Amino acid sequence: MRATLGAFAVVTLAASAAAQTTARDSAAAHNAFVAGKAAVNARNIDQAVDLLERAVAIDAAQWEYHMWLGHAYSRQIGRVNIMRKAFVGRRIAAAYNRAVELAPQSVEAAEARLDFFLNAPGIVGGGKDKAVAEAARIATLNAYRGGFASARVAEHEKDYAHAEADYRALMRAYPDSGDPVAALASLLQATNRYDDAFTLVDQRLARYPDDAANLYQLGRMSSASGRDLQRGEQALRRFLSLLGVQDRFRQANGHFRLGMIREKLGDSTTAIAEYRQAVELNPAHEPAAGALKRLERGR
Repeated sequence: MRATLGAFAVVTLAASAAAQTTARDSAAAHNAFVAGKAAVNARNIDQAVDLLERAVAIDAAQWEYHMWLGHAYSRQIGRVNIMRKAFVGRRIAAAYNRAVELAPQSVEAAEARLDFFLNAPGIVGGGKDKAVAEAARIATLNAYRGGFASARVAEHEKDYAHAEADYRALMRAYPDSGDPVAALASLLQATNRYDDAFTLVDQRLARYPDDAANLYQLGRMSSASGRDLQRGEQALRRFLSLLGVQDRFRQANGHFRLGMIREKLGDSTTAIAEYRQAVELNPAHEPAAGALKRLERGR
């Protein structure tokens, strides 16, 4: 009897120790994931890769760990030499594929894999056919996001009529959402249809004057075209006031566009201040950094 009780105690202690080890491992993996995600957002890519590889090595069952590791690899591929690009590309594919396998209902994981399929060559697992299939799968998970996925594939293939039709269908189906309007405005700008783009955004802002996405689009259009500069500046300042202090990258974009407008208005002093603010908010904002360097050199 004593031997039986002793054996039971040993088993119980072993199980308790295993549970504690598992909890410690889970916490260590989560901490590495959180730090790795922050490193990706801060553009500290080598650190991000190390941290997220550690998270996956400790706990391979979490789809978000794989997805963010894919994000880290996606940013790393632009920094490696030509001989290593295929190697990193296959790592991106493996990470996103695993994320989708673990969470087949996750639209976020599916959208990440869609972007990979669109931008990667077939030799590492990309390709148009895979992208089309993934966009169709996203539509079964979420009709709204599926519409954007279809439009993204069409834009990538330069089928602009198809993309425009997708965005207009989203506008009709989801009239309260400003994102399809902003996406279509961006497409119209990219195809030099500025008159249509201004009309579209003006109509949206007439109904929803505090639509942040389209306030930004108005400022972006003004900064790029040189049209309605005063109105574009007002829109961007309103955009920044609505955005608040949380989203540093969108803030940086807003200040960059304000710099472009002030530069077009001949106010280089304020333009420099806006470009500098953009770089402080996002040190990896190369257009702002280049504009700042150019203006400061010209002083």
